[in-house]
Amino acid sequence: MPSGTKQKRKSTSAAALPGFLPSGFLLTCDAPTKQFIRHLNDKKTITDKFILEDLDGTHLLVDGRAREEIMGAVEKWMDSSVFSVVERVGENLET
Repeated sequence: MPSGTKQKRKSTSAAALPGFLPSGFLLTCDAPTKQFIRHLNDKKTITDKFILEDLDGTHLLVDGRAREEIMGAVEKWMDSSVFSVVERVGENLET
């Protein structure tokens, strides 16, 4: 590479929008949760996307304004994926 020139990194994230100065937070999660969060982001329009950078298999840099939305959606998703037998405690399950 010639001296004095810098290679610019292309990005398709919300951070690449002109005039956009993101304020984000580091989100650490397991791979399935990360995939769910990426799915939420993919459903958004380009101006509403909240993932600023996909860092690695378990980390995302996310727009701070979307924190509550993400946490609420993940909590709802996790609650719908958990089987609970608490309601059946104390019942005679043999009959």
